[in-house]
Amino acid sequence: MQSTDELEVISTKRDTNVATSEFVKNSFQAVLHLHEQVVDAKEATLEQLRSENEFLKEIIKSIQDVHTEDRQTVETLTNQIKILQEELEFTKRKYKLMWNKAVENYKK
Repeated sequence: MQSTDELEVISTKRDTNVATSEFVKNSFQAVLHLHEQVVDAKEATLEQLRSENEFLKEIIKSIQDVHTEDRQTVETLTNQIKILQEELEFTKRKYKLMWNKAVENYKK
């Protein structure tokens, strides 16, 4: 038969094993809970980044559209300047010829 001291040691070991088992179980639950929180935070961050990325894509597309319109406007204005320069040159030649003719007529 076992002595009282031996029974107390066995009982204490059993209690210690139960306490250790509970501690391990609680630790795993805490770690799993923290892991779930990290995963949820990661998913929320990814969703926010996707949304921000889509917003930035729309802005870039808008800027490209504005840039294309501006380039077309600059091209149109450049062509108009060329036309006006040609008209100015023509007008200068015309007035030069007119003045030359007026001077010749005055001399006669």
